[in-house]
Amino acid sequence: MNYKVLVIDDDEPIHIITKNLLGKEFTTLHARDVQEAIDILSEKNVNLVLSDIHMPGISGLEFLESLRLDEHKKKIPVLIMTNLPTVEKEQKALKLGAADFIKKELFNNNKEKVLEAVRMKIVTDIQIPGLDEELDQKKNKLVMKIMEKAIDGSFDDTVQTLADELSSILNAGFTGFWAVDNDSTTLIYNKGKFELPENASLAEEDTFLQLQDTQQAYFTNHIYNEDVGFFVDFSKEHSLSAEIGVPIYSVNERMLLMNNMKVPADADMFGVLLVKRSVLFSSAEFELVSRLSTQAGSILFRLYEAD
Repeated sequence: MNYKVLVIDDDEPIHIITKNLLGKEFTTLHARDVQEAIDILSEKNVNLVLSDIHMPGISGLEFLESLRLDEHKKKIPVLIMTNLPTVEKEQKALKLGAADFIKKELFNNNKEKVLEAVRMKIVTDIQIPGLDEELDQKKNKLVMKIMEKAIDGSFDDTVQTLADELSSILNAGFTGFWAVDNDSTTLIYNKGKFELPENASLAEEDTFLQLQDTQQAYFTNHIYNEDVGFFVDFSKEHSLSAEIGVPIYSVNERMLLMNNMKVPADADMFGVLLVKRSVLFSSAEFELVSRLSTQAGSILFRLYEAD
């Protein structure tokens, strides 16, 4: 897939830098003001907007506000470029679609961070039909928090953010993330009302072998009666009949983007995310958890490798 990034800025050097930096992986489109950007958006499908916040005439936030009023364009992810974002501007940007900020100093001081931010924003752009507005807003805030932690470069903090926020959004009784090394698993982080026994291992369960074979996420609302699911006795003890399990693979954002958001068939499993609760999961919730975890998992893998 040919991903397109629209850069909006009245500062010409930014256009030169972004074209040189992003041009090898993405098609870059360039607008020197908001009106030119609107004209481009009316003619082309864009995967990401990278917009300055301070421009003559219509500002970046005003542009974002107008974009959110357009039924066909409001879902386009936006990265706001700025030098010193104020709390007021950050809050307004959140209300206008949970836009993420990227510091302009990075364009000179750390170009790789800019490239990572663009990849992350496109990778975590997940549109799910049937997702209600409240859940969609929570998803957007979760994505922003993941990006904030990931830009700081912390694997543990990013895993914790993903697990904590998913647990809160889904009102889960248990959420856990395991690192996988061949046939062994290590619990990295867990969140919830209930704790697994210290010696609990995914690798000893039949479902672990199924995940390795199928490379597919699953969900069940009747773990007691079906052939898929982890820690059935634990689930019975705490009335956690519904479960979502997502395998995470050794694929970073660049690899995922180059493979059209699909995990390569030969990729190794590097982690497993598990969510349990007593209330039934909807298909829209499963789609949200499985896609977000799989695609955000590419961020986790990059951070894991760096650690």
